Amino acid sequence: MKPATQKTFQTSTLLLLLATSYSLLASPIQAQSIDGLSAIPPRLEITVSADGTNTQTIKVRNESSKEKSVAVSISDFIVNDNLGTPTIINASEEDNRWAASNWIQVSPSNFKLKGGETKSLSLIVTPPANALPGGHYAMVIHSPDDQVSLLDSTGASIQTKVGTLVYITIPGDITQNAIIKNFSAPKFEEFGPIDFSTTIQNLSDIHIKPAGNITVTNMIGMKSYVQFNKDGNNIFPGKTRDFENQLNKKWLFGRYKAELNAAYGTAGGVATAVVFFWVIPWRFLILVASAIIVIAAVLYTIKKKTGGQKDTEEKVDELEKELEALKKKYKDR
Repeated sequence: MKPATQKTFQTSTLLLLLATSYSLLASPIQAQSIDGLSAIPPRLEITVSADGTNTQTIKVRNESSKEKSVAVSISDFIVNDNLGTPTIINASEEDNRWAASNWIQVSPSNFKLKGGETKSLSLIVTPPANALPGGHYAMVIHSPDDQVSLLDSTGASIQTKVGTLVYITIPGDITQNAIIKNFSAPKFEEFGPIDFSTTIQNLSDIHIKPAGNITVTNMIGMKSYVQFNKDGNNIFPGKTRDFENQLNKKWLFGRYKAELNAAYGTAGGVATAVVFFWVIPWRFLILVASAIIVIAAVLYTIKKKTGGQKDTEEKVDELEKELEALKKKYKDR
Protein backbone atom coordinates (compact mmCIF):
# COMPACT_ATOMS: atom_id res chain seq x y z
CA MET A 1 0.00 0.00 0.00
CA LYS A 2 1.36 3.43 -0.88
CA PRO A 3 2.28 5.69 2.09
CA ALA A 4 -0.34 8.31 1.17
CA THR A 5 -3.04 5.66 0.79
CA GLN A 6 -2.04 3.99 4.07
CA LYS A 7 -2.11 7.33 5.89
CA THR A 8 -5.57 8.10 4.49
CA PHE A 9 -6.81 4.65 5.57
CA GLN A 10 -5.43 5.09 9.10
CA THR A 11 -6.99 8.55 9.41
CA SER A 12 -10.38 7.29 8.23
CA THR A 13 -10.18 4.36 10.66
CA LEU A 14 -9.40 6.66 13.60
CA LEU A 15 -12.25 9.02 12.77
CA LEU A 16 -14.74 6.14 12.55
CA LEU A 17 -13.55 4.70 15.86
CA LEU A 18 -13.92 8.11 17.52
CA ALA A 19 -17.43 8.40 16.10
CA THR A 20 -18.27 4.94 17.50
CA SER A 21 -17.04 5.87 20.98
CA TYR A 22 -18.86 9.20 20.90
CA SER A 23 -22.14 7.58 19.83
CA LEU A 24 -22.27 5.65 23.11
CA LEU A 25 -21.89 8.88 25.10
CA ALA A 26 -24.19 11.19 23.19
CA SER A 27 -26.54 13.57 24.97
CA PRO A 28 -29.77 11.91 26.14
CA ILE A 29 -31.92 14.27 24.08
CA GLN A 30 -30.45 13.00 20.82
CA ALA A 31 -30.44 9.63 19.10
CA GLN A 32 -27.19 7.77 18.62
CA SER A 33 -26.41 7.17 14.98
CA ILE A 34 -23.63 5.27 13.28
CA ASP A 35 -23.39 3.20 10.12
CA GLY A 36 -26.97 4.18 9.26
CA LEU A 37 -28.53 3.10 12.60
CA SER A 38 -29.87 5.24 15.44
CA ALA A 39 -30.60 4.07 19.00
CA ILE A 40 -33.33 6.00 20.80
CA PRO A 41 -32.68 6.94 23.56
CA PRO A 42 -28.91 6.64 23.89
CA ARG A 43 -29.25 6.59 27.69
CA LEU A 44 -32.10 5.12 29.71
CA GLU A 45 -32.53 5.54 33.48
CA ILE A 46 -34.77 3.03 35.28
CA THR A 47 -35.79 2.60 38.93
CA VAL A 48 -37.03 -0.86 39.90
CA SER A 49 -37.31 -2.72 43.20
CA ALA A 50 -35.41 -5.90 43.87
CA ASP A 51 -37.45 -8.86 42.60
CA GLY A 52 -39.66 -6.37 40.73
CA THR A 53 -40.20 -5.71 37.02
CA ASN A 54 -39.96 -2.60 34.89
CA THR A 55 -40.83 -2.49 31.18
CA GLN A 56 -39.60 0.21 28.86
CA THR A 57 -39.68 0.88 25.11
CA ILE A 58 -36.57 1.64 23.11
CA LYS A 59 -36.32 2.26 19.38
CA VAL A 60 -33.95 1.60 16.52
CA ARG A 61 -34.08 3.61 13.31
CA ASN A 62 -32.48 2.80 9.98
CA GLU A 63 -31.06 6.09 8.76
CA SER A 64 -29.81 4.62 5.49
CA SER A 65 -31.75 3.92 2.29
CA LYS A 66 -31.10 0.17 2.21
CA GLU A 67 -32.57 -2.65 4.27
CA LYS A 68 -30.57 -3.84 7.28
CA SER A 69 -30.72 -6.95 9.44
CA VAL A 70 -30.07 -6.07 13.08
CA ALA A 71 -29.02 -8.28 15.99
CA VAL A 72 -29.49 -7.14 19.60
CA SER A 73 -27.08 -8.10 22.40
CA ILE A 74 -26.68 -7.03 26.03
CA SER A 75 -23.36 -6.45 27.80
CA ASP A 76 -22.15 -5.11 31.12
CA PHE A 77 -19.92 -2.05 31.18
CA ILE A 78 -17.82 -0.01 33.57
CA VAL A 79 -16.01 3.32 33.31
CA ASN A 80 -12.24 3.41 33.78
CA ASP A 81 -11.27 6.93 32.68
CA ASN A 82 -12.05 10.49 33.75
CA LEU A 83 -14.13 11.17 30.63
CA GLY A 84 -17.00 8.77 31.33
CA THR A 85 -16.13 6.38 28.49
CA PRO A 86 -18.02 3.05 28.86
CA THR A 87 -15.91 -0.10 28.59
CA ILE A 88 -17.64 -3.40 27.84
CA ILE A 89 -16.71 -6.22 30.23
CA ASN A 90 -17.45 -9.94 30.37
CA ALA A 91 -20.62 -10.96 32.20
CA SER A 92 -18.65 -13.75 33.86
CA GLU A 93 -16.74 -11.31 36.06
CA GLU A 94 -18.18 -12.21 39.47
CA ASP A 95 -16.69 -9.22 41.26
CA ASN A 96 -18.61 -6.72 39.16
CA ARG A 97 -20.88 -5.17 41.75
CA TRP A 98 -22.50 -3.05 39.05
CA ALA A 99 -23.47 -5.73 36.48
CA ALA A 100 -27.06 -5.82 35.22
CA SER A 101 -26.92 -7.53 31.82
CA ASN A 102 -28.49 -10.72 33.21
CA TRP A 103 -31.50 -8.74 34.38
CA ILE A 104 -32.44 -7.41 30.95
CA GLN A 105 -34.38 -8.95 28.10
CA VAL A 106 -35.05 -7.20 24.79
CA SER A 107 -37.64 -8.37 22.28
CA PRO A 108 -37.32 -8.87 19.38
CA SER A 109 -33.60 -9.62 19.40
CA ASN A 110 -33.28 -10.05 15.64
CA PHE A 111 -35.17 -8.10 12.99
CA LYS A 112 -34.95 -6.33 9.66
CA LEU A 113 -35.33 -2.62 9.04
CA LYS A 114 -36.20 -1.10 5.69
CA GLY A 115 -34.58 2.15 4.70
CA GLY A 116 -35.93 4.93 6.92
CA GLU A 117 -37.92 2.51 9.12
CA THR A 118 -38.10 2.76 12.94
CA LYS A 119 -38.63 -0.32 15.11
CA SER A 120 -39.90 -0.31 18.71
CA LEU A 121 -38.38 -2.86 21.06
CA SER A 122 -39.61 -4.03 24.46
CA LEU A 123 -36.98 -3.83 27.22
CA ILE A 124 -37.83 -5.72 30.43
CA VAL A 125 -35.75 -5.36 33.59
CA THR A 126 -36.18 -8.08 36.26
CA PRO A 127 -33.59 -7.81 39.06
CA PRO A 128 -33.24 -10.68 41.56
CA ALA A 129 -34.51 -10.50 45.13
CA ASN A 130 -30.97 -10.14 46.47
CA ALA A 131 -30.03 -7.23 44.19
CA LEU A 132 -27.96 -4.70 46.13
CA PRO A 133 -29.38 -1.19 46.54
CA GLY A 134 -27.72 1.39 44.31
CA GLY A 135 -26.70 1.54 40.67
CA HIS A 136 -26.40 -1.28 38.16
CA TYR A 137 -25.45 -0.88 34.53
CA ALA A 138 -25.68 -2.55 31.14
CA MET A 139 -25.51 -1.71 27.45
CA VAL A 140 -28.07 -2.76 24.82
CA ILE A 141 -26.13 -3.05 21.56
CA HIS A 142 -27.59 -3.06 18.03
CA SER A 143 -25.33 -4.58 15.39
CA PRO A 144 -26.16 -4.46 11.67
CA ASP A 145 -25.19 -7.62 9.82
CA ASP A 146 -23.54 -5.58 7.06
CA GLN A 147 -21.43 -3.52 9.50
CA VAL A 148 -18.02 -2.38 8.38
CA SER A 149 -15.02 -4.21 9.84
CA LEU A 150 -11.82 -2.24 10.41
CA LEU A 151 -8.39 -3.04 11.82
CA ASP A 152 -7.05 -1.44 14.96
CA SER A 153 -3.36 -0.81 15.70
CA THR A 154 -2.88 -4.47 16.72
CA GLY A 155 -4.46 -5.82 13.55
CA ALA A 156 -7.57 -7.06 15.36
CA SER A 157 -10.98 -6.71 13.76
CA ILE A 158 -13.19 -3.90 15.08
CA GLN A 159 -16.90 -3.77 14.31
CA THR A 160 -19.07 -0.68 14.56
CA LYS A 161 -21.99 -0.86 17.00
CA VAL A 162 -24.59 1.48 18.41
CA GLY A 163 -26.71 1.15 21.50
CA THR A 164 -28.39 2.39 24.65
CA LEU A 165 -26.69 2.69 28.03
CA VAL A 166 -29.07 1.42 30.72
CA TYR A 167 -28.75 2.89 34.23
CA ILE A 168 -30.75 0.88 36.79
CA THR A 169 -31.37 2.06 40.36
CA ILE A 170 -32.40 -0.39 43.08
CA PRO A 171 -33.99 1.60 45.95
CA GLY A 172 -32.79 1.05 49.51
CA ASP A 173 -29.98 2.09 51.80
CA ILE A 174 -27.76 3.80 49.24
CA THR A 175 -24.53 5.59 50.14
CA GLN A 176 -24.34 9.01 48.45
CA ASN A 177 -21.11 10.93 48.77
CA ALA A 178 -18.77 12.86 46.50
CA ILE A 179 -15.65 14.98 46.89
CA ILE A 180 -13.95 17.56 44.68
CA LYS A 181 -10.45 16.29 43.99
CA ASN A 182 -9.45 19.36 42.01
CA PHE A 183 -10.86 22.79 41.30
CA SER A 184 -8.40 25.11 39.61
CA ALA A 185 -7.96 28.15 37.42
CA PRO A 186 -4.88 29.98 36.12
CA LYS A 187 -3.39 31.95 39.01
CA PHE A 188 -2.67 34.92 36.76
CA GLU A 189 -4.11 35.99 33.42
CA GLU A 190 -3.81 39.14 31.34
CA PHE A 191 -7.31 38.93 29.89
CA GLY A 192 -10.32 36.63 30.01
CA PRO A 193 -11.89 34.26 29.31
CA ILE A 194 -10.95 32.23 32.38
CA ASP A 195 -10.91 28.41 32.22
CA PHE A 196 -11.84 26.28 35.24
CA SER A 197 -10.88 22.62 35.61
CA THR A 198 -12.73 20.35 38.02
CA THR A 199 -12.32 16.71 39.00
CA ILE A 200 -15.05 15.12 41.13
CA GLN A 201 -14.83 11.66 42.69
CA ASN A 202 -18.04 9.71 43.21
CA LEU A 203 -17.92 7.73 46.47
CA SER A 204 -21.53 6.62 46.16
CA ASP A 205 -23.18 3.27 45.46
CA ILE A 206 -24.88 4.89 42.49
CA HIS A 207 -24.05 7.20 39.60
CA ILE A 208 -24.40 10.90 40.28
CA LYS A 209 -24.99 13.92 38.09
CA PRO A 210 -23.46 16.96 39.84
CA ALA A 211 -25.00 20.29 38.90
CA GLY A 212 -24.76 23.85 40.11
CA ASN A 213 -22.82 27.06 39.52
CA ILE A 214 -19.37 28.56 39.75
CA THR A 215 -19.80 31.97 41.40
CA VAL A 216 -17.06 34.44 40.46
CA THR A 217 -16.75 37.53 42.70
CA ASN A 218 -14.54 40.55 42.00
CA MET A 219 -12.83 42.92 44.48
CA ILE A 220 -15.93 45.11 44.93
CA GLY A 221 -18.36 42.24 45.39
CA MET A 222 -19.87 42.06 41.90
CA LYS A 223 -20.72 38.48 40.92
CA SER A 224 -20.78 36.46 37.70
CA TYR A 225 -22.12 32.92 37.32
CA VAL A 226 -20.98 29.95 35.26
CA GLN A 227 -23.29 26.94 34.95
CA PHE A 228 -21.58 23.72 36.03
CA ASN A 229 -22.13 20.44 34.12
CA LYS A 230 -24.82 21.88 31.86
CA ASP A 231 -24.55 18.76 29.66
CA GLY A 232 -25.77 16.57 32.52
CA ASN A 233 -22.84 14.15 32.53
CA ASN A 234 -22.93 11.26 35.03
CA ILE A 235 -20.11 10.00 37.22
CA PHE A 236 -19.91 6.20 37.55
CA PRO A 237 -19.79 4.83 41.14
CA GLY A 238 -16.31 4.86 42.62
CA LYS A 239 -14.87 6.81 39.67
CA THR A 240 -13.71 10.36 38.98
CA ARG A 241 -14.69 12.62 36.11
CA ASP A 242 -13.17 15.78 34.69
CA PHE A 243 -15.21 18.87 33.89
CA GLU A 244 -14.22 22.02 32.00
CA ASN A 245 -15.97 25.39 32.39
CA GLN A 246 -15.26 28.92 31.26
CA LEU A 247 -16.00 32.45 32.43
CA ASN A 248 -16.53 34.00 29.01
CA LYS A 249 -15.53 37.59 29.77
CA LYS A 250 -12.53 39.42 28.33
CA TRP A 251 -12.22 42.62 30.33
CA LEU A 252 -11.43 41.73 33.92
CA PHE A 253 -9.22 43.41 36.50
CA GLY A 254 -7.97 42.57 39.96
CA ARG A 255 -8.29 39.61 42.31
CA TYR A 256 -11.22 37.24 41.89
CA LYS A 257 -12.75 34.50 44.00
CA ALA A 258 -14.38 31.52 42.27
CA GLU A 259 -16.59 29.24 44.36
CA LEU A 260 -18.00 25.95 43.03
CA ASN A 261 -21.20 24.55 44.52
CA ALA A 262 -22.18 21.23 42.92
CA ALA A 263 -25.30 19.47 44.19
CA TYR A 264 -25.56 15.72 43.64
CA GLY A 265 -27.72 12.70 44.49
CA THR A 266 -31.13 12.64 46.14
CA ALA A 267 -30.01 13.24 49.74
CA GLY A 268 -29.13 16.91 49.37
CA GLY A 269 -25.38 16.45 49.02
CA VAL A 270 -23.34 19.47 47.89
CA ALA A 271 -19.63 19.48 47.04
CA THR A 272 -17.87 22.85 47.35
CA ALA A 273 -14.46 24.29 46.52
CA VAL A 274 -12.87 27.75 46.22
CA VAL A 275 -10.04 29.12 44.11
CA PHE A 276 -8.55 32.64 43.74
CA PHE A 277 -6.97 34.19 40.68
CA TRP A 278 -5.71 37.52 39.36
CA VAL A 279 -6.40 39.26 36.06
CA ILE A 280 -4.12 42.20 35.24
CA PRO A 281 -3.95 43.50 31.63
CA TRP A 282 -0.39 44.66 32.27
CA ARG A 283 0.61 45.28 28.66
CA PHE A 284 -2.52 47.35 28.12
CA LEU A 285 -1.77 49.33 31.30
CA ILE A 286 1.82 49.95 30.15
CA LEU A 287 0.49 51.15 26.81
CA VAL A 288 -1.97 53.51 28.51
CA ALA A 289 0.70 54.81 30.90
CA SER A 290 3.09 55.36 28.00
CA ALA A 291 0.43 57.24 26.08
CA ILE A 292 -0.29 59.44 29.11
CA ILE A 293 3.43 60.22 29.52
CA VAL A 294 3.78 61.12 25.83
CA ILE A 295 0.71 63.35 25.92
CA ALA A 296 1.94 65.06 29.12
CA ALA A 297 5.36 65.67 27.56
CA VAL A 298 3.79 67.16 24.41
CA LEU A 299 1.53 69.43 26.48
CA TYR A 300 4.46 70.54 28.61
CA THR A 301 6.54 71.34 25.52
CA ILE A 302 3.67 73.29 23.98
CA LYS A 303 3.06 75.16 27.20
CA LYS A 304 6.71 75.95 27.63
CA LYS A 305 7.01 77.14 24.04
CA THR A 306 3.87 79.25 24.36
CA GLY A 307 5.11 80.73 27.65
CA GLY A 308 8.48 81.64 26.10
CA GLN A 309 6.82 83.38 23.20
CA LYS A 310 4.68 85.37 25.61
CA ASP A 311 7.72 86.53 27.61
CA THR A 312 9.51 87.60 24.40
CA GLU A 313 6.49 89.59 23.25
CA GLU A 314 6.27 91.33 26.62
CA LYS A 315 9.98 92.27 26.47
CA VAL A 316 9.58 93.66 22.93
CA ASP A 317 6.63 95.74 24.10
CA GLU A 318 8.68 97.13 26.97
CA LEU A 319 11.58 98.00 24.63
CA GLU A 320 9.23 99.72 22.21
CA LYS A 321 7.78 101.76 25.07
CA GLU A 322 11.25 102.73 26.25
CA LEU A 323 12.22 103.69 22.70
CA GLU A 324 9.13 105.86 22.32
CA ALA A 325 9.90 107.51 25.61
CA LEU A 326 13.47 108.30 24.50
CA LYS A 327 12.23 109.72 21.19
CA LYS A 328 9.80 111.95 22.97
CA LYS A 329 12.48 113.04 25.41
CA TYR A 330 14.96 114.08 22.74
CA LYS A 331 12.21 115.69 20.68
CA ASP A 332 11.27 117.94 23.55
CA ARG A 333 14.86 119.15 23.74
